[in-house]
Amino acid sequence: MRGPVRIAKAVVRRVRPSGRGGVDADLIHAVKNELVGEIGGIKGQMVAVNAGTRSVQDQQSMAGTRIEQLLAEVSWTRDEVLAAFERITPMARARLLHAARVTDIDQPTADALNYLGSHLGPLSDVGLWRNDPVVVEWAAGTARVGAVNERIVEQPYVHGALASLPPGSRIVDVGGGESLVGLGLASLGHHVTVIEPAGYPYEHPNLTVNEATLEEYEPDAPVDAVILLSAIEHFGIGAYANNGELDADADLAAMKVVRDLLAPDGVVVLTTPFGPSAVNELERTYDVERLGSLFEGFRIEQVVIASRQDATTWSVTATAGSLDDGVTTPGAPGHVAMVRARRTA
Repeated sequence: MRGPVRIAKAVVRRVRPSGRGGVDADLIHAVKNELVGEIGGIKGQMVAVNAGTRSVQDQQSMAGTRIEQLLAEVSWTRDEVLAAFERITPMARARLLHAARVTDIDQPTADALNYLGSHLGPLSDVGLWRNDPVVVEWAAGTARVGAVNERIVEQPYVHGALASLPPGSRIVDVGGGESLVGLGLASLGHHVTVIEPAGYPYEHPNLTVNEATLEEYEPDAPVDAVILLSAIEHFGIGAYANNGELDADADLAAMKVVRDLLAPDGVVVLTTPFGPSAVNELERTYDVERLGSLFEGFRIEQVVIASRQDATTWSVTATAGSLDDGVTTPGAPGHVAMVRARRTA
């Protein structure tokens, strides 16, 4: 087995820029077969040094020799070696990610994965970020369920509330740009229109995307169902308000528009935060009284309340046939109300 000094010399020779001004093509093999060690705080991954039987752990131990000791035996300065390894680090990282297991993920890579999967990441630039129920959180050498949000109960509730509709029903999904509900219902045979000013990136023969506001949408015929999945609470608030000015009753006005869209006896399915009445820069939280005011001109058929038990658990805590059937306002946030109602004549 060659010692760390001989390995270092071999790597240095093979990463030295070639006479053509670039790095010699053998560089990749040097990275793959020789050494990616700790240099200037950059921790790489050790690969096979030779065909011997020594374990990877033993090789990593050898690689731990301080760079100052290695440089004493070669002609390059520290800055020259660091500059060379700056050129190979992207290749080493690309190879690591291509074949990595979770234990190979270092913290900078974990941070990148968390950012890429968040609403702040580049997927949002092309409309492909989804507000999924389960949030995965990466850390060095591991990944875990970081949180489970209210979508874990809201999405299946919507599908269940519309299960009795016959195939081919006309459904409008208001503000559905961050979910797959519209696409899923279209795939089940319904004719779905997603109303989303920011657009909707998915395509299906049964799916239409209307890049307009609810007020601007004009269907050519009444629809059978309207979905407001975690949408009504945003109307007239913050980024959802006209000119950024709060419109306290924009939610009530939106429900009147929804009623006008529906055919007689048409269904509305609505989910929204439930608890002590409150308004912040992002959304409303509805108490029983304010929730009931949304359904003027509707007949409520079902109310389901789900509550957060901890960071990863939601449970149904109440079910009723109407808001007057024993539904009470919780004493704190952390709940969601899910309602199915029909348009009255």
